[in-house]
Amino acid sequence: MKAYRVAYLGSDGDAAIALENALKTLNFPFMRETGDPSGVQKAVEFQPDIVLWDIENSMPDETFPLEVLRKAGFERQPLVAVVKSGDVEGAVHSLAGGAVDFIYKPIREDPLPRMLAALNVGQKQLRLEWSNRVIEDTNDQVKGVLGNLADPAYIVSPEYQILWMNRAAEEIFGEGQRGGACHHVFYDRTEPCEVCQKSKGSARWRAMLKNGKSYRFISAVVRNGRGEVEKLAVGTDITPDEEVQKIHKTFISNVSHDLRTPLAAIDQYVNILLEGLAGELTEEQRSYVDVIGRSSFRLHNLVENLIDANKILSGDFKLRMEVVSIQDILDVVVHLLQSQAEDRGLAFQVQVADDLPPVYADKARVAQVVANIAGNSIKFTEQGMMQIRAGFMPRDEGRVIVSVEDTGIGVPKEDLGKIFELFYRVEKDKVYVEEGAGLGLSISREIVRAHGGTLWAESMEGMGSAFHFALPIYTGGQGQGAPAGQ
Repeated sequence: MKAYRVAYLGSDGDAAIALENALKTLNFPFMRETGDPSGVQKAVEFQPDIVLWDIENSMPDETFPLEVLRKAGFERQPLVAVVKSGDVEGAVHSLAGGAVDFIYKPIREDPLPRMLAALNVGQKQLRLEWSNRVIEDTNDQVKGVLGNLADPAYIVSPEYQILWMNRAAEEIFGEGQRGGACHHVFYDRTEPCEVCQKSKGSARWRAMLKNGKSYRFISAVVRNGRGEVEKLAVGTDITPDEEVQKIHKTFISNVSHDLRTPLAAIDQYVNILLEGLAGELTEEQRSYVDVIGRSSFRLHNLVENLIDANKILSGDFKLRMEVVSIQDILDVVVHLLQSQAEDRGLAFQVQVADDLPPVYADKARVAQVVANIAGNSIKFTEQGMMQIRAGFMPRDEGRVIVSVEDTGIGVPKEDLGKIFELFYRVEKDKVYVEEGAGLGLSISREIVRAHGGTLWAESMEGMGSAFHFALPIYTGGQGQGAPAGQ
């Protein structure tokens, strides 16, 4: 055991002798000094690990001199009060004043266990004080960074009281708002908003503030140096994004509506010509009409994708859910995909693990995801193969994972994180081997997300790509009694 250094500050000789005799058994260095400034200074120079302060050094009405002893030089040592036996009031006042423990005198019991316990408490207090200093320093640094942000940031208490705001928040809500309720200052509400009421931890939400702009907020729970819980929130101005989305929605709605009518007429007259109702066609004329028909089909798919994209942007994306197997979903599109792959001279494989659990999904929409992803793989694979695999992933109570892998041209590293964005296309000439509007992957991601799943990609330029999506398995509780389209 470490030989701890003990200092007793007091004038009680019997107490000093008892302490010294008890400490000799463990070879603990011991010092006795008076409680006046001279004695305290000598004790500081002794550099003890623990200080025993006899409360008879103080006047009867004085509190335990914690701050005085700390300023004198005992900055880290645990301070233990020495009180007369039966002086419960003195012991209680000492603890209230900052002593970690107390020892009764005359000392008849071995004081070592209590002193060792006090040393342990003192070490914990030191660690706590150090942690609090780190927290305070970190909070000051965070406030320094947030203070210069162009977007609003603020800190509130669990009772929704504003504790701090940066300059950007003060410009929106006005200065001198600290201490007010955030729901009243920010939103002119008498009660806390639903986000605050429902979430005691981190949260994300959108709100329009008093300046007429829309913000996306993210919050996190933090603790101050006193250990008290606070919530820090930072906003990002998304008004320009919302304006762009409005333009997108208007454009898509107008284009899809204006294209549907002429496309229906083109399809009708193509069928009339192919059926010979306007006269027999030569083989050359029939090939021309076939080109028109295929082009019309591509335009029709583009319009449908535009409509789906508009539903995503409008938040009107409905699903018709049912319990279904992945094999049944793949059966909807595999025949068409195999035909497309064979037309390009590609090997095509489908591997579905045995006894896969069912999923609760919109069969047509998930098939659309497979068709979009696999269709891209076929487009961008000039030789080699394309395969679809389905298996079970045990994470998150179980998921079915579907992978589409190819040996195509791959996606450049710098574009991999953007390919799921609406209307995004890789800006490289060699990628534009087929028509497309950059809608399929974005729509597929939203469909998978609407099912509670995830969609991600891996790729190495020049060597191929792998797209994966995972859907939660059916557990028997999803959507019981829910009508179609919910």
